[in-house]
Amino acid sequence: MTKQKRRKPPRHACPLCAVPRLGRGLPLVMPFGIPTYWSPETALAIFEFIDDMRDVMLAAYCTQLQDAARKQRQAPADRVVIPDDELPF
Repeated sequence: MTKQKRRKPPRHACPLCAVPRLGRGLPLVMPFGIPTYWSPETALAIFEFIDDMRDVMLAAYCTQLQDAARKQRQAPADRVVIPDDELPF
């Protein structure tokens, strides 16, 4: 039998793929798969990109976004019916 070689962790040139800094008390990812080990500079760059993308989308779809948001707020919520004999008071 031959010994299995230990694989070295891959080296990534991409700052988003950097080795996580452990011990900060954060999980490795946030909801939506956002890593918690980005550098502050990387996080700021992505935040600014998303903010710019939001502005571009708002400029392109302003009226449609407003209409969709208005329809969502006006949608009747499902009513919960509680029989009289189950009322807590």
